[in-house]
Amino acid sequence: MKTRHGVSYWLDRFPKSRLPAYPRHRGDLTTQVAILGGGLTGCAAAYVFAAAGLRVALLEAGRIAHGGTAFSPGFLRLEPAVSFRSLEQRHGLRAARHIWQTFRRAGLDFGATIRRLRIRGELVTDAAFRLGLDAADQDALGREMKALRGAGVDGAWLTPARVRLETGLDTIGGIRSAGDGYIDPYRVAIGLAAAAAGRKAAIFERTPVTKVRSRARGVELVVEGGVVKAEAIIVATDHPEAPFTPLRRHFKEMDSYCVLTAPVPSFVRRGFGRSRATVIDQDEPRHALRRTSDERVLFVGADQPRVAPRLREKVLAQRTGQLMYELSKLYPAISGIQPEYGWDVPVSITTDGFLCAGPHRNYPHHLFAMGAGHNGSAAPYLAARVLLRHFLGQAEKGDELFGFPRILG
Repeated sequence: MKTRHGVSYWLDRFPKSRLPAYPRHRGDLTTQVAILGGGLTGCAAAYVFAAAGLRVALLEAGRIAHGGTAFSPGFLRLEPAVSFRSLEQRHGLRAARHIWQTFRRAGLDFGATIRRLRIRGELVTDAAFRLGLDAADQDALGREMKALRGAGVDGAWLTPARVRLETGLDTIGGIRSAGDGYIDPYRVAIGLAAAAAGRKAAIFERTPVTKVRSRARGVELVVEGGVVKAEAIIVATDHPEAPFTPLRRHFKEMDSYCVLTAPVPSFVRRGFGRSRATVIDQDEPRHALRRTSDERVLFVGADQPRVAPRLREKVLAQRTGQLMYELSKLYPAISGIQPEYGWDVPVSITTDGFLCAGPHRNYPHHLFAMGAGHNGSAAPYLAARVLLRHFLGQAEKGDELFGFPRILG
């Protein structure tokens, strides 16, 4: 079987006859909130703001959810991608606890929203295991477990025997987070866009914004063929694009990589243990693994700084082979199996690895949702809820921890 490099599995399996289509924007439009970016973050914001009764216009330069969302692995984590200890050391115990607990609630709320809207996004909930493979990992995970217990947040220790039963791996143990899961990110994003449109949000595709002008009472967006005037703008592009390039110093552009096998035979599946939990190791960069409902294996990792476009094809093939080799070291039974898909994922990471959602003092009437990194699908929904409170003037105590004040120190 020949690997399909650079092809999104989520897009490839979606029926072409059912791809949603939205119009280009033409003419002048006045709205309360304009959203730049039609990925999962932008679609989540469009739904959350429209459901609150606000007039919303979402502007996507390409097709809805065809960018980074279509290539994301679809993890629905209930924990941030960074450890509790690192957040505590950087921001203090109270801030770390608030970030951790708020993130978990957002993930649970997001899952409930997907079900309530009846989005067929293949939502599966199980757990996530952070596993240690050597003595160094044991020390780090032991300190992390102690910190979690001391803070009174969710987490349970797994013995090596329990890990072997659940995952088939020989480890020194690990930490279990209950309630994590995974989704089809493309289907969820277009489902949220449809739900927003059902609440009278205006959704536009193929509408690149050429200029952003701040006005005394709002923002004016110039697009090809028209102008959009809004009280506020939400920049949901994950990484700062023009005209917000001065913010790039707070973010790091990375490429992560995914491999996805064809459905594996039963003798291979037996080696993966009885659980369908997300499995995360402690390597740098880390790897994450999950099994899909149709018995495929998705393996993510091999992060590196963003590569030049001319090198992308070569690097993608190399990283795909590397990931399959690393997967076979964990599960020897999969040796010799070629992945059906191999693709890269654009990732924007803040200085501390957590998302950034909120206003910036240098950009009046602007709200930003950026740097989701490896925090999974809960991060866009959390960002949308935080930004709604900012827009309504109802920011809660601790909301500043999700925005620029945190990463600016």
